[in-house]
Amino acid sequence: MSERATFPPRSPSPEPSFWTGQGNNGTTGTTGARDVLAALRAFRAADAAMRERARAELAVNETDLVAIRHLIQREARRTPVSPKDLTSHLGISSAATSKLLARLTRTGHIRREAHAVDGRVQLIFATPAAHQEVRRALGGVHERMFAAAEDLEPSERNAVIRFLTAIADAMSATTTDTASHHGGTPTGVTAPSGGTEAVQGHSTT
Repeated sequence: MSERATFPPRSPSPEPSFWTGQGNNGTTGTTGARDVLAALRAFRAADAAMRERARAELAVNETDLVAIRHLIQREARRTPVSPKDLTSHLGISSAATSKLLARLTRTGHIRREAHAVDGRVQLIFATPAAHQEVRRALGGVHERMFAAAEDLEPSERNAVIRFLTAIADAMSATTTDTASHHGGTPTGVTAPSGGTEAVQGHSTT
């Protein structure tokens, strides 16, 4: 008879469990706090699914979608965007930006114009077709999101803003701590090059 393999007893994970509410100091969060974080996780999952649908609708990748939405946001504020601006916003190289712009020009999502004063500077705009596709993919979602925000009382809005700001700060601090621990930016993580937009993810158009 062959001997049965034996394994040592499983030792508890040395890392604190975030989703069970155990903090770094060993304390356990309240049920209410865990419920809030579970709701936040559900929101993040729904947001990811929404982005996936939008990418499929526009037939673009994640970076392309972020670029298109950024152009639309800046156009709404009447703020022109140059390739250099887009490179900074996306946190990618100039070469990668050039490839992205060529790709989105071919697909009809962007158009380029020379600056009215300095012809050496190129400005980028989302095309009417891109506006229409984004509106079709995300317009209804954004309307429902704004309606949900409008339903909040002023005190509730302040509490939500305070909480989401604290969560964004906590996530940024974790990224910074990880980078410092490893002596630089973690692998696969692009260091932020500017301000953040609505809770991580270039959120609403």
